[in-house]
Amino acid sequence: MRITELASRRRRGGLSPLKAKVYQYLQEHPDEVFSYRDERSAKYLSMKISAFSFTLWALHRGGLIGKQEVDGKIYFGSVKAIADLRAKLGVAQPKEPFARAKANLERIRARVGNIDTLELLDAVRGPWE
Repeated sequence: MRITELASRRRRGGLSPLKAKVYQYLQEHPDEVFSYRDERSAKYLSMKISAFSFTLWALHRGGLIGKQEVDGKIYFGSVKAIADLRAKLGVAQPKEPFARAKANLERIRARVGNIDTLELLDAVRGPWE
């Protein structure tokens, strides 16, 4: 396949037929969440469980659906369904990665103070330089 063909396909966007089918199913059920290996849903969509599970992960990775762990089990659903689940469980919405990193930085600074990176690097450099 030519690079230009592949790039033009990608630019058109859209979901693969399998992802579109699962995404539509989740959007039609905004009051339900589905476990990672939900046999009932996979059977209803005429899919293998592994294909259904992989598609859920792919949709979540793309930011189209939500995911929440409850008692060690992973559940997926529409963004609204997962937000409702979190509200009922009293679970806070996960922070963005940079917000978590900033919060970690502030905790470290509160515990040990400001870290001078150059001083730290000079301390661990060996005599070989």
